[in-house]
Amino acid sequence: MGCMLSSSATVKPLKNEVDKQLEEAQELEKYIYKILLLGAGESGKSTVVKQIKMLYKVGGGPSAREIQEYILAIRRNVLEAIQILIEASKTLGVDIQNKDLINDSEKILLLDTNVDLTPELAQRIHNLWIDEGIQQVFSRRNEYWNMDALPYYLNEVLRLGSDDYEPSEEDMVMTRVRTTGIVVTEVLEPPYTYNVVDVGGQRSERRKWIHCFDDVKAIIFLEGLAGYNQVLFEDNSVNRMQESLNLFAEVAKNPIFKNTPIFVFLNKKDLFEEMIPKYPLSICFPEYKGKDGDVQEALKYIEAKYKAIMEECVPGKVVYVHVIAARLRMDMKIAFGEVREQLKKLYPVNGKIKKN
Repeated sequence: MGCMLSSSATVKPLKNEVDKQLEEAQELEKYIYKILLLGAGESGKSTVVKQIKMLYKVGGGPSAREIQEYILAIRRNVLEAIQILIEASKTLGVDIQNKDLINDSEKILLLDTNVDLTPELAQRIHNLWIDEGIQQVFSRRNEYWNMDALPYYLNEVLRLGSDDYEPSEEDMVMTRVRTTGIVVTEVLEPPYTYNVVDVGGQRSERRKWIHCFDDVKAIIFLEGLAGYNQVLFEDNSVNRMQESLNLFAEVAKNPIFKNTPIFVFLNKKDLFEEMIPKYPLSICFPEYKGKDGDVQEALKYIEAKYKAIMEECVPGKVVYVHVIAARLRMDMKIAFGEVREQLKKLYPVNGKIKKN
């Protein structure tokens, strides 16, 4: 019996210690905010993640390996960009004006995008980029799928292809790598932790979203504003902005997210400001009666579209809208900062959400 009593006496403190550890773990979980980053392909989700990582020095900044990966990726983007234009020139029936470049264009079109971007190849690509025929193809870019950063890659091709090239922070932000799978970025702001979950936006990737829906504290939904006059990567017959609005409706009406705060980032305002004076918003919304070329009026109309969808799906629920250019550091600092502060207000320490 003495042994049994001795055993019981030692088990009790151990149990109390386990309970204490569980309580501490539960307390810490109250300060962990899982933020789901959603949006259609080309909306800029990966750019948002890269900016957040740079803003909050996640991982101490890019490692030597990551920098090398950025170099390979942006050089691959250069090849992809010029190949898109060459292919589109054939589809649109637009001839390359400088006949001396036709042979180069055919050779470049056949190159693997992982080929080494030498200074010589960079020069040949530059010559094609400034050709009048290729520029005409670029001016009709709303008629075929292309990358929003395409002019950046081709305007900078000689620098990107130099032997001593080292990527700038802007290069890293502008680098395009299609997101596949699920990427989690942990942002620390003691005692708070923000886990930003990025998933691929292309249609083929969306089936993976369901695996990320558990215990989501907020959603940031990305809309690429330039998409009002662009088509999908997956389907050249579908307008990007219309696809985005339909996708937002699916997210908003999902019962899992009924009480989850949703932030809409209307991204790529810089491209939108360039495009609106040339291409009216009525291209995407025939019913739009606003003044052509008026950026602010067009933005208000798009914002109203998102708010109307939310009101239809969840009457009375607030949707927080921010107009940004994710490539600009200050825009992201302000927008994500407001998300962080709003979450602290919405979720008290007891873990229960306040009605918004």
